[in-house]
Amino acid sequence: MFDAIVLAGTGKPEPLTEQEKVLNKAFITIHEKPLIAYILEALKKASSIGKVAVVGPVEGLEEIHLERYDFELVPEQGTMLDNVAAGFNVVNNNRLCLVVTGDIPLITPAVIDQFIEQCQPYDYDLYYPVLKSETCLKRFPDTERTYVRLKEGLVTGGNIALLNPEWFLASRSRLEMFISYRKKPLKLLRIFPPLFILKYLFKTLSVTDLELFLSHLFNFKARAVFSQSAEIAIDVDKLSDLELVRNNL
Repeated sequence: MFDAIVLAGTGKPEPLTEQEKVLNKAFITIHEKPLIAYILEALKKASSIGKVAVVGPVEGLEEIHLERYDFELVPEQGTMLDNVAAGFNVVNNNRLCLVVTGDIPLITPAVIDQFIEQCQPYDYDLYYPVLKSETCLKRFPDTERTYVRLKEGLVTGGNIALLNPEWFLASRSRLEMFISYRKKPLKLLRIFPPLFILKYLFKTLSVTDLELFLSHLFNFKARAVFSQSAEIAIDVDKLSDLELVRNNL
């Protein structure tokens, strides 16, 4: 079993939270339950998950905790990476840990267990889900995601990751830049050598190319996990996303 961290930091105010009159997306009400409750229920029922820690604002999370959800509450610290580090302080750092964003309410126990099973034999530092556009659109035809064209086709990333806490804590500075570009594919490509740019332009850049380069850049072992579970890519960033999850829950 692996521990899990749910990132429910406040972040910056945005139209969606202002419209729903909540502190952050984790507290948006969906069918009389806060959005984050769906994630916590999925983690609790997943056979591969042990301890769960939630990093976010104490106000709001305390109330959820007192109701019936079993997790360790960790006060938010600032940036997303600060929050990940804070979460790692309360889980077992001697094994891989599942990190989940606090805005993917369609995730299920089966999806979590399947992803973790795909990561076997757990000898890498980072496992990150990759989904093809047809996987997302077949399950959710109306969803709008950010895709990158690679040799394998149009792909996007999921909102969970299984990673090594010790490597993470030693690599914070490099990760700050990478995370800031995660939804800006063209800016992200600027950190890659010219050969990568050419491969990208000629549509021959592969997932394997990215695995090898990122492993070298961050001094770790990274592996992309192709997933058929579109639920892990459906995060609530805008009103259309919220309507989609309300219609599917």
